[in-house]
Amino acid sequence: MNEPSAALAHERFELLAKATHDAVWDWNLITDQVWWNEGFLDLFGYQPGTIKDGANFWITRIHPADRQRVHDSIYQTIRQGKTNWSDEYRFLKNDGSYAYVHDRGYTLFQDGQAVRMVGAMQDITQQVSEMARQQQAEQLKFITDSALTAIGLYSIIRDSQTGEVIDLRYELINQMAQRMTGRPADDLIGRTMLEVFPGIGLSGVWQQYKELAQTGVPLRYQNHYTYEGYDLWYEVQGVRHGDWIVLSFLDITELKKTQLQLESLNEELVRSNESLQQFAYIASHDLQEPLRKIQSFGDILKNNYADQLGSGIDHLERMQSAAGRMAVLIKDLLNFSRISTHHDTAKAVPLERVVERVLDDLALSIQEKQADVQVESLPTVSGDASQLQQLFQNLLSNALKFHQPAVPPHIRICSQLVTATELPATIKPSRQAPAYYRIRVSDNGIGFDEQYLGRIFQVFQRLHTRSQYAGTGIGLAICEKVVTNHGGAITATSTPGEGATFDVYLPATAQNA
Repeated sequence: MNEPSAALAHERFELLAKATHDAVWDWNLITDQVWWNEGFLDLFGYQPGTIKDGANFWITRIHPADRQRVHDSIYQTIRQGKTNWSDEYRFLKNDGSYAYVHDRGYTLFQDGQAVRMVGAMQDITQQVSEMARQQQAEQLKFITDSALTAIGLYSIIRDSQTGEVIDLRYELINQMAQRMTGRPADDLIGRTMLEVFPGIGLSGVWQQYKELAQTGVPLRYQNHYTYEGYDLWYEVQGVRHGDWIVLSFLDITELKKTQLQLESLNEELVRSNESLQQFAYIASHDLQEPLRKIQSFGDILKNNYADQLGSGIDHLERMQSAAGRMAVLIKDLLNFSRISTHHDTAKAVPLERVVERVLDDLALSIQEKQADVQVESLPTVSGDASQLQQLFQNLLSNALKFHQPAVPPHIRICSQLVTATELPATIKPSRQAPAYYRIRVSDNGIGFDEQYLGRIFQVFQRLHTRSQYAGTGIGLAICEKVVTNHGGAITATSTPGEGATFDVYLPATAQNA
């Protein structure tokens, strides 16, 4: 039997292509021209004469998410000398929608070179959609059967005349929901929510259910439920899908009990802390009067009886020095106590003015030490001006105090706006905000070893002796308390002999966040 000529074979191929409903194509790999049958036009809605650009027409109409994969697979098949190729992807129809297609091709080689590929595309959109629906149904069944959360499926009942939502009917509940309510599914499925819980219609919660059913606004609330020995807290979340509502009921009883216990404990701690702070304030305040008498009588003894005291004058001067240190300590304790009990942080405070007042107070010390203080633009924050003044007073006083011998202090204050996501991992502000001001106070002083970073913000913690540097060890603790009161955080970095940098993070005002 003689083989048919090439022309006759091509004619037969076109006749077969016209007889099928598939989208048949013939791609000349040498000229890059593609022939499509009428089935392609019918299947995807294209008009005769509108298809151009050869293979480019096909590749550009593959869904962008599938395009590279399909392109690589077909050219890899050709390069590897394979004859059969197939793939599934989304193909753009003339009306702008996408069809799922199963495409397969056969490569013809001549003298080892691929010269032609013929193939056919099938629209499998309906099969894919049905498979997806089956998978969703199986997933829903798996979730409802195995979820640790109680889940219920409800149908929306509307008034036939007005279309208003009037009730919800139980259609499905999982085993966890049955255990939580103490009722079997047979007692619930087929009944409506108002039938099972008549009182709910008088509550604000029912309005939330109706709004969910009417407009699709997601629902979420917590409730305390008691029924025939059941005593539990649960959180309800609801979403609407068409004429159905899916509710999840999460048992939070143990969590709620723990929360209530913690709240009770916190109230006790707050009361105890307030009592301690009041005691510290009163005790420190009452100590000032006898201390003033010690200092006053010491001055009288020194002024009137110095000649008679002889070597005893040394003991008197030591007593006066100790009384002076105690006076400073009591003053710092009072400041710390006031900051701990005072939380008026509702006014706009321009930090530039605050720093100006501090520099004015420290003018004599700055002049004596020949210090250079550079202040850049600073923001306005919400807070308490007197507390913020103490913050900068202590930071700048430390920078002046801990300067290197024979080296004039150089202090720089600057600010930068940072978003909450840009905060260092170690920074945990006491109040959440979209953005924070980072106010940086840096100096060229003696610095400190960062292994002591956890100590420097604690009360009475000192890294140097009193003979080296005066102070009570309360200044940085006051700084930390002020920053916490204002919803922020404070930290420091340093290298011994190379100065120190203190970073203060304060919540940014809403207009600048």
